[in-house]
Amino acid sequence: MNVFFVVGGGNLSAQIAQIALFIGLQREGVKIHLIGRISEEVADYIKSEDKDIVFYNMYPKGKIDEDYIEKFSELIIKHNIELVHFACGKTSRTGIRALKKFPEIKTVIYYGSASLHWHDPSAYLTYLHPRVDKIIGNSNFVYNHVRKQLFGKRKQKAVRIFKGYSVEWFKDTKPFDYTSLGIPKEAIVVCSIGNHRKVKGTKYFLEASNYLNSEKEIHFVLIGDNTDAPHLSKIKEKSKIKDRVHILGRRNDVPSLLLSCDMYVQSSLSEGFGRAISEAMCLGKPTIMTNAGGCTELIDEKSGIVVPLKDYKAIGREISNLANNDDKRIQMGKAAKERIQNVYSIERTVNETLALYKELFNE
Repeated sequence: MNVFFVVGGGNLSAQIAQIALFIGLQREGVKIHLIGRISEEVADYIKSEDKDIVFYNMYPKGKIDEDYIEKFSELIIKHNIELVHFACGKTSRTGIRALKKFPEIKTVIYYGSASLHWHDPSAYLTYLHPRVDKIIGNSNFVYNHVRKQLFGKRKQKAVRIFKGYSVEWFKDTKPFDYTSLGIPKEAIVVCSIGNHRKVKGTKYFLEASNYLNSEKEIHFVLIGDNTDAPHLSKIKEKSKIKDRVHILGRRNDVPSLLLSCDMYVQSSLSEGFGRAISEAMCLGKPTIMTNAGGCTELIDEKSGIVVPLKDYKAIGREISNLANNDDKRIQMGKAAKERIQNVYSIERTVNETLALYKELFNE
């Protein structure tokens, strides 16, 4: 089976789940041809894992790139492609246009949020395009959302395949030295990571710093794009522990920062599944999260804590509870790591994706 696996871009850490998926599929006998923004770091990793994977460093220059369409079509013919798997919605807008010439080719697309709407005309250029055979939702929450946007027999296009992870990806992670930020070794470090848009609810994480109840010294560490936004800076300055709130911006050493923290907090208003949560779990960290959708499926009562949306007081209370109970915090982190291994493994994702491919051809 010859497959085009179409990705977006990013560093190795951001793409590791996608990379492990297509490498796993290749090992199961699928011939993978990779297309996307392939950084030198990612290319070197792919070569070290499977030197037989063919990849092309190409990406649409705009919403519709005729040169990309032409090259895409040429590669389909050259490699006798039978199925295209879009792991990036932006590239699908152009890539799907190339498939008009190849009606026999099967098409699947990955989806990981809850912002798809049947009444949005632009959705029919990508995820809801009639040329798409299957839409992969990465959680039950996303799967159910996608089904609501489809009508009649088209509901069968929606499938649920969890986005798997592996603790092995992080086995060589080096711990970050938080004393370099002026944080004492004995302090409790609480991390929150993401591209801090409104939907991430970052302000509720920062507001929680005013509702701590612990004799221990607790430090908040905020990581990701837009963490220097003026409204977030104002909340920090008003915090009762403003000198213990550390805003780091974008970082390339997120796994190291997670490894050395004591707990992870996700205060989102909506989450498809949660990459940062998965990484924190792989590194043995308990998570406090808002009831924001698919992310709550990642944990159970042994591995994490769910609080109501926007409830910064509850976030502060649960941070304090974990800070005050070392045994519970450590055991919850161990349970989180085991849950990734036993329930949300990359092996499961590979097997279910391969089964989907075979189902499409049997149909």
